[in-house]
Amino acid sequence: MKAVIFAVATAAMAWSVPAEAQRQNPYAVAIRVNDRVVTNFEVSQRVLLLRAFGTTGNLDKTAREQLVEDRLRLQAAAQAGLTVTEEEVDAGVAEFASRANLTGEQLYQYVAQRGAAKESMQDFVRAGLLWRNLVQARFGGRANVSDDEIDTTLNLIAGQKQQSILFSEIRLPLNQRGDEKTLELAEQLSNSIKTEGAFAAAARRYSRAPSRARSGRLDWLPVSQLPASLAGQIMALQPGEVTAPITLGPTVGLFQLRGVREDRNADQGPVTVSYVTANVPGEPGSEKLVAAATKLINDVDTCDDLRAQSERFGPVPGHTDHTAEVGDVPSVVAVELAGLDRHEASYYTNSAGTLTVVMLCDRLRELPEGARENIRNGLFNQRIGGFGQGYLEELKADAVVEYK
Repeated sequence: MKAVIFAVATAAMAWSVPAEAQRQNPYAVAIRVNDRVVTNFEVSQRVLLLRAFGTTGNLDKTAREQLVEDRLRLQAAAQAGLTVTEEEVDAGVAEFASRANLTGEQLYQYVAQRGAAKESMQDFVRAGLLWRNLVQARFGGRANVSDDEIDTTLNLIAGQKQQSILFSEIRLPLNQRGDEKTLELAEQLSNSIKTEGAFAAAARRYSRAPSRARSGRLDWLPVSQLPASLAGQIMALQPGEVTAPITLGPTVGLFQLRGVREDRNADQGPVTVSYVTANVPGEPGSEKLVAAATKLINDVDTCDDLRAQSERFGPVPGHTDHTAEVGDVPSVVAVELAGLDRHEASYYTNSAGTLTVVMLCDRLRELPEGARENIRNGLFNQRIGGFGQGYLEELKADAVVEYK
């Protein structure tokens, strides 16, 4: 019997020692994704990048999920014969860095100080660029917006600069339940909600927007302060009806129309807004994160205050200044800005799953310029984003992923 026990123990050691060595070896395979691999080194580097970006929570899990998705993106792009040059990658890094008021070189220095290699930052950006190019090449034709569709949207919002709408919202962060489950929940809610009471109950339960404390209800908002593509979809409803799920950056939104009114004395012309954003690091979906964002909002009275107080979170993410027509503002931001007066602030879920505080600095009206192109871009971006997310889910479903 002792001989048998010794033999079993010896066999166990023979398996466990190499497995432990595998985990300790930085260049050993951590994950196999179809015929591609992710190394332990890449996982640790992505963790360092996420930490540098202010992401919290289970960073190892998030890093592995992102790297699996990146491998699928790279594989699909390679199969389509797509590549990007080093110059394009450098431009992509510079674009990414500009969101935190940094140059590309300053971003490299920042992540290097936190242990992440320049090459890891480039790999992160390269996967994103290739995916964007692939999605546009694959679905651009299907996402194109016709002149008739623009005319329809313009007809729906004709005279809307003299109208306000009353509606409720539910916003669901994609990364909180996972993209597939979030989209399934959004579809289920869109198809099942038939009353204002049911929408209010769902907003209190599921929404992660600041309006959830008010059962998702927003006050009257001038339609001109909303993105034209979003306003058109809401205005196409009858009171009590709910939109289909609408992709708003890293969230999915549902909107229920409650009323429309004429504002005879409303100003004319498109709206240009200037605003400041500041990212709040913390654990995605946590009450501590909401409390931190709320405290920052309560601690500031002006845009200058927000710029200064954002330094409490370090130079990255820091704050970013923006000036744009409402039609060019990301929908998830524009919805928040629509309900703000000058020097008022709110927050929204960003692409990292954490929160971004946004403060309106000014709202101006200028002569219309490029209105049709703004509508075209808004509708195109919504469609291409939905196609891309659906394609990624297909790649995940078909992939063979093996964790070591």
